[in-house]
Amino acid sequence: MSLSVNWGEAIGNTLVGLGTVFLVLIFLILVISLFKYVNQFEQSRKPAAPAAAPKAAAPAAPVAPAAPVGPGTMNNAVVNVADEVEGPVAAVILAAVAETCGGNFKVTSIKKRK
Repeated sequence: MSLSVNWGEAIGNTLVGLGTVFLVLIFLILVISLFKYVNQFEQSRKPAAPAAAPKAAAPAAPVAPAAPVGPGTMNNAVVNVADEVEGPVAAVILAAVAETCGGNFKVTSIKKRK
C-alpha cells in the first residue's frame, strides 16, 4: 500500500491552522487589553457622591482595646513542647488550638530545647 502525499495541500492546511491559532491569540490579547477600561466605565456610570460638609475637628484616633487576660486567653504564655514532638507538628497543633479558641494568636517561634 503506497501513500501519496499532496505536499501543497498539507502545507496549506498547516498554514491555515497556524493562522487560525495566531488570529485567536491576537483577538484574546485585544480583549484582555480592554479590561483596563472596564473599571473606568463602571466608575463613570456611578452617581457622584454628594459633597460632604467640612468637618469642624478631626475625631481622636481610636484606642486599641487591651489584650484580654484570664483563663483561656494564653496572653504572653510560653508553651513548652515535649522532645517527642517535631516543630512543624507543634506548629499545626498550636494553630489548631488558636483557631478553636478564637483569639488573635501568633506563634512567634518554635525551638527544640536540648
